[in-house]
Amino acid sequence: MICGLVGNVVELGAMSAEIEANGVVYEVALSVQTSAKLKAGQVARLRTTHIVREDAQLLFGFLDKVEQSTFERLLKINGVGPKVALAILSTFSPQSFASLVQSKDIKLLQKVPGVGAKSAGKILLDLAGFCSQILQESALDSSDKAMPANETQKAEAIAALESLGYKLSEIKKVLPQISASDTQNIIKEALRLL
Repeated sequence: MICGLVGNVVELGAMSAEIEANGVVYEVALSVQTSAKLKAGQVARLRTTHIVREDAQLLFGFLDKVEQSTFERLLKINGVGPKVALAILSTFSPQSFASLVQSKDIKLLQKVPGVGAKSAGKILLDLAGFCSQILQESALDSSDKAMPANETQKAEAIAALESLGYKLSEIKKVLPQISASDTQNIIKEALRLL
């Protein structure tokens, strides 16, 4: 099992990266938020979840333990595969996802591509007790590398807009025109301008 990768980012996409480590180039699937923090040509250190199937070997990369443990916990839910788990983490940070689960906001969860009413209800039910663990882990994990609140809100809004199909270049053009500081209002203002 491959549990981590340290290497040069050869190519970077919205939800994937090619990372060269010791002469081997690995294709790693990423959340939009993780991808946004990487830069092509620079060295990246990723925690990975390695999934071996009959027809493929898949690598999923994460910059922190909280995002990885959330991804792995989502995979344990019947009917949630890696694609949906990654879509959830591309739409929400682990912290905002935990808050969403605690508040049982089924409508917001259904906005994730691939998540319908039935699977949203199942996710909320199965993760009810897991959210406090996510929030505790994230508090410990981010104690020394916390992003300013406004930057976190912007990153979440960018991820949500990208999951709706907007290009990062389009989003970055309208962000300076937005005065809102919370994720929901940033998204609303951006949608008006896009």
